[in-house]
Amino acid sequence: MMPLLSKHTSRPRNRRTAAAAGLLALACGTGFGAFAVAPAAAATLATNSTMSSMAPDDRNPGAHNVPKKGMLAIEGYDPVAYFPEGGGKPTKGNEKFSLDHDGITYRFASQANLDRFRADPAKYEPAHGGWCSYAMGAKGEKVEVDPKSYVVSDGRLFLFYKSIFADTRSDWLKDKALEQKADTNWKKVSGESPHMGGRMKEAPTTTKLQDQLDQRRMQFEKSAPAATKTAYEQGIREVDALKLAESSVKVGQAAPDFSLPNADGKTVKLSDLLKDGPVVLTWYRGGWCPYCNMQLHAYQEILPDLKAAKASLVAISPETPDNSLSTKEKNALEFFVLSDSGNAVAKRYGIAYKLPQVVVDQFSGRLDLSKFNGDSSNELPLSATYVIGQDGRVTYRFVDSDYRNRAEPADVLAAVKNANSGKR
Repeated sequence: MMPLLSKHTSRPRNRRTAAAAGLLALACGTGFGAFAVAPAAAATLATNSTMSSMAPDDRNPGAHNVPKKGMLAIEGYDPVAYFPEGGGKPTKGNEKFSLDHDGITYRFASQANLDRFRADPAKYEPAHGGWCSYAMGAKGEKVEVDPKSYVVSDGRLFLFYKSIFADTRSDWLKDKALEQKADTNWKKVSGESPHMGGRMKEAPTTTKLQDQLDQRRMQFEKSAPAATKTAYEQGIREVDALKLAESSVKVGQAAPDFSLPNADGKTVKLSDLLKDGPVVLTWYRGGWCPYCNMQLHAYQEILPDLKAAKASLVAISPETPDNSLSTKEKNALEFFVLSDSGNAVAKRYGIAYKLPQVVVDQFSGRLDLSKFNGDSSNELPLSATYVIGQDGRVTYRFVDSDYRNRAEPADVLAAVKNANSGKR
């Protein structure tokens, strides 16, 4: 192979601390049980997607192959476009689809690709800081790349130097041992752990939301006092006896229009959102509910696919806007979070109920719903998710009197695609 050209040293830059957003604080085996707020000492858990998108503690943006001015990665090429879901070929990003990730700017060819990256940055960032992976493996050196010379292998993006004198991509493909050597050398050169791309996911992404919810339920049942478990089960039976799941808005019916404030106090109107595409409406009881948090985070994972289908995701809660904002920030959610004061909209959809007294008694001295919701009604929404087509009619409906059951993200996404095709 010809000698490598354009060798560069790292560019100094202050390290930027990455926020570990997206962690869910879940109640674990307390007297509050499944209905209750997570205590301050509760364990924090993260889904696989969140874990892969969190920046490592040794993150060092200054060591990456980006110019000091602007910190633009891959010369403005879209990192997602290299992968099959993003187009499968090198594509220049558009400045209007830009995202700053831990001090490095990435550009994307479309909003959908930006959303994919935002949901899982570690999957799409190039290996070895965007330097030539061959040079990093063979010599531990930082060498510039040609963004059109690349390999996507085992969920990782590798970039290479190429000129009329040398094609390091070809040399890389001849020696499988170079990848591990490059990872080792990158750690030495930059102090940063190598990005493992899609390999960072510790479990299959096909795990169903309901399986996770059931696991949470079993944890509660193992540790909660017998009296608490009995009270909550009785509460579920009383809510089920109201038959709200049977009388609420159904598929084929017109979805009641509404205007509600978001976490910033700005009004969001359903009919306005429908002008752009289908709308997914999902109700959650509040940031104090671990099942709700798990559901919202699972829906966050399919947000790029929803946006690609021109759909909007709207979460509605009886919490006041201030409490909705803290919930949104805590879970790093990137969709509409609306405040339904007094459950006014929930009542129009037929899914609001008064919390059974047996559960209110359990909450006493532990959880004050009036502080979260701004009233003393003790009313909450059922577990409910709707997909509404652009004609304003319901195309999908999930309503359950047991708050521990939630609509599967895959089912919601399929319903959105059916709505776009006119199916119900």
